Amino acid sequence: MIKDLTARFNNFIILNSGEKIYPEEIEEAYKKVAPIKDMCVLIVSGMEGVKGAKTLWAIIQPDLDGFRKFDEVNLRGVIKERFDNASLSLPCYKRLKGFTITLDDLPHTLLGKLERSAVKEIYAPRVIAGKEGALPVSGGLSAEDLLLIGSDTGIKILECLKKQSGIVRPIILEDSLELDLGIDSLGRIELASCLETVFSAKINDKAISSAFSVKGLILRITEALKGAENIPLEGRRVSSGPGYWKEHLHVPPRKENLEMLELGTGYFAWLFRFSLTAVNCLVFKLFFSIKAEGAENVPKEGAYIIYPNHASFLDGPAIAACLPRRPVFQIFYFVFGPYYFRPFVKSRVLWNFVKMGRVIPFDFSAHFLEALRSCCFVLQRGKGLCYFPEGLRSSTGKVGKFKKGFGVLAKVTGAKLVPVVIEGTHEAWASTMKYPKRHPIRVRFGKPFTPEDLEKEGLVMGSQNCYDAICVAARKALLELKEKSEDQ
Repeated sequence: MIKDLTARFNNFIILNSGEKIYPEEIEEAYKKVAPIKDMCVLIVSGMEGVKGAKTLWAIIQPDLDGFRKFDEVNLRGVIKERFDNASLSLPCYKRLKGFTITLDDLPHTLLGKLERSAVKEIYAPRVIAGKEGALPVSGGLSAEDLLLIGSDTGIKILECLKKQSGIVRPIILEDSLELDLGIDSLGRIELASCLETVFSAKINDKAISSAFSVKGLILRITEALKGAENIPLEGRRVSSGPGYWKEHLHVPPRKENLEMLELGTGYFAWLFRFSLTAVNCLVFKLFFSIKAEGAENVPKEGAYIIYPNHASFLDGPAIAACLPRRPVFQIFYFVFGPYYFRPFVKSRVLWNFVKMGRVIPFDFSAHFLEALRSCCFVLQRGKGLCYFPEGLRSSTGKVGKFKKGFGVLAKVTGAKLVPVVIEGTHEAWASTMKYPKRHPIRVRFGKPFTPEDLEKEGLVMGSQNCYDAICVAARKALLELKEKSEDQ
């Protein structure tokens, strides 16, 4: 017992600032908030080419059963969201600067103790190179694995994965669908259609949403095909091409999701939004000295999507405080469900408040398609939508890569796209801050674009498909607006 305690407290890390930290203490703090099977906190030197720089990093093996329990498929997004919240309770010098996910077991001694030096030797080069997912395979495959990839089912699944991911190298059983092959929530929906076409059978969505590796996918599809219902040729869904997402998104949302959409102008709903808007504007004027520019660029009628940069909880309310009178009562907000929605679902009164606030919650699980259908539904009825194309908040304040769902929604609906630059919210309430502080905020609305114009520009810039082209060109337009705003 005494020996274990001595070993634990002798195992410390010294940062550039001279602070001494104990990895196990940090690991325990982060493990409490996310489904993690194993974790190793270490120091990585030389990140971003800076010699001598020490970066506090973590190597994480997620608990896949924990993710399956809540139908979550986006490992990185979920862990990042939970870690951002956990960081608020830790001193700045104890907060992780980032993490790398692996589906492989971390090295342990015969007594089960984590071999930190071995973890660092294996993973530090991968951290610096920005690699996640499966480790390179050493040695040959087992007889069981050879049978798996050589089976008719395995061959067809590997062909679908190669087509879906665009990966040139051979796909291995240990590859993570998300981390190695880049197949996200939307990618799994496309993969389901591809597999149904290849096997001419209806495949349970659970078989695809619960698989995290190629091997897991083959095993689950093999099981799902037993007794699966055959699909006649005329009943098969479009598996690719321009009509694919149009077919999916033009399906009306489920009844429970339709009930969450407040499309009318009832007295109580109008009074609630009026009161909420008035209080919101007052708070932002008094505490954040908010200023708006270009609000006249927001369309007064017809479908449109406002797409801002996202660095703070204050971004959505800041936009609401700056919108002209008519749009502020017509717009819906596409927000990450775990932040705003889950606490309200058990209370009918609070559920109605969320509904009257015109919030469309989403997550990165199997429910993401239903959330996009709700967005498409309100846009088809001439409403506005505030959509954060980066997905989650940026921890640095910089504009991240746009998610494909934004391009899909814009292409299918044909809604006008209005870029919005929000300045000051990151300084007022960054994702690493526990409480907001007073800081001036400025919101600048750019001139609207059509999806067709952005698509053409994105294809010229080298995008491989229309959805990515819209995302790339829309992000460029937002960055240009941000530069103009900073120059003034």
